[in-house]
Amino acid sequence: MEEKPARWQVRTENDCLFVDDAERGAVILQHNLRPGVGSYIHPLRLGGVCLTEASPWHHPHQHGIQTRFVGINGSDFWHYPGVRPGQTLGRIDPGALQVTGAEPPRWTIEALWRHAAGGSQVLAERQAWTLGAPDGLLVLVLDLDWTLRAIPDVTFAPYPYGGLYVRMPYRAHLGAAVVTSTGRRDGEAEQQPAIWADVLMPLEHRGSRTGADPAEAGIAVCDHPANPGHPARWRIDGQYGINPAPTIAGPIELAAGAALRLRYRLIAHRGPLAAARIEELWAEHAAQ
Repeated sequence: MEEKPARWQVRTENDCLFVDDAERGAVILQHNLRPGVGSYIHPLRLGGVCLTEASPWHHPHQHGIQTRFVGINGSDFWHYPGVRPGQTLGRIDPGALQVTGAEPPRWTIEALWRHAAGGSQVLAERQAWTLGAPDGLLVLVLDLDWTLRAIPDVTFAPYPYGGLYVRMPYRAHLGAAVVTSTGRRDGEAEQQPAIWADVLMPLEHRGSRTGADPAEAGIAVCDHPANPGHPARWRIDGQYGINPAPTIAGPIELAAGAALRLRYRLIAHRGPLAAARIEELWAEHAAQ
C-alpha cells in the first residue's frame, strides 16, 4: 500500500485521532474513543464526501465503522439500553491511543471490555490501523489488525451480526447496491460466504451545486484468509449496512489468555470500483 499524500497530517485531541487534509483544510478521518461505547470511525471523507453515518434513526446504536459484538459471556456489547428486552449490557472502555507512524498514518487503540454488572473484565482489545491511498485520492485503504484476548474463558454466542460493521448514509429515495466476490447482490448476499463485499450508494453532500446529482461512493470490506471461518459470511441489512460476522457460522470459544485475531481491509472509493481492482487490493491484503 502506498504511503500517505504529503498533505495528510495526523494528530490526537480530546480522545480522538484525526487525519487532516491540509490542502482542503478538512478532516478526512476521525477515530473516536467513547467510554462505554468503545471506538469508532466517523467521519470518513473522500473527495469532500462523507462516506459514514453515526446513529441513524433506523440503527441509533451504530456509528460509522464500528467494532463490537452482541453476546459475549451473556453480555451485549452491541445495542443501547432498552433495545432488546431483558438484555444484559456490557461496556467497552478505551484506554491507550498511540500514533505509531505518519507515512502512512498508523495508530493503535487498546480497550477493556467489561460486564456492566460489577464491571468484571471480559476481553482485552487491541486495534492496529493503517491508512493509505493506493490509487491517488480516489481510493482510500484502511487496514485493521484486531485482537481480542480472553481474560476469563469466553464464549462469543452465535448471532447473525457482530464484529466489524460499516454504516454508510443510506437514503431510501436514492437507493444502494451491494455485490460480493461471488457475484451475489443485495439481499441474496445475506448470510452467504464471500471474500469481500462492496456497498455503493449515491450520497448527498454539502457544497454540491443546486440540482446536481448526489455523489456516488462506496466501501468494500475484504476478509483475510487467516480469519476464523474464512470466507466470511455477511450480514447485509435493510439499509445496506455490511458486516463480515464471525458469529454467523456458530459460537467462538476462547480459553483464558487465548486471543481472537481478525484482519480486514476496507476500501473507500468515489464512483464504482471494478471488481478486478477490488480483487487486486484483496490479494495484496491476503498476502500480508
